Amino acid sequence: MERIWGPVNGFYLAAYAAPMGEGDRYCSYAKVCWTRPDSYWDADCAFKVFGGEHHRSLEGALSAVALDARNEISCLPRHARSLAEQRQRDHIPIPRLFVTSFFRHRAA
Repeated sequence: MERIWGPVNGFYLAAYAAPMGEGDRYCSYAKVCWTRPDSYWDADCAFKVFGGEHHRSLEGALSAVALDARNEISCLPRHARSLAEQRQRDHIPIPRLFVTSFFRHRAA
């Protein structure tokens, strides 16, 4: 099962949950993305989050990894949100985005 939502502080979340072993527990993963992806598997992500293997339901697994991803996003520097929004607005390639951001920050 997968779910996509956002934006959350300028980023989109793509989460995936699946049964483990005999199906009595579920694992979950999330990708924190620059733009809204069509699916979890095709997501252009900034980073990934592992939500664990101990969940009792698919919904619980997705909820837990969503909370973990939101917590990780909240720990990012403030400038990360503006980078994400600029990437969405201007469709700038990642390397160029960081280089221009670095020089702008250094000049300030």
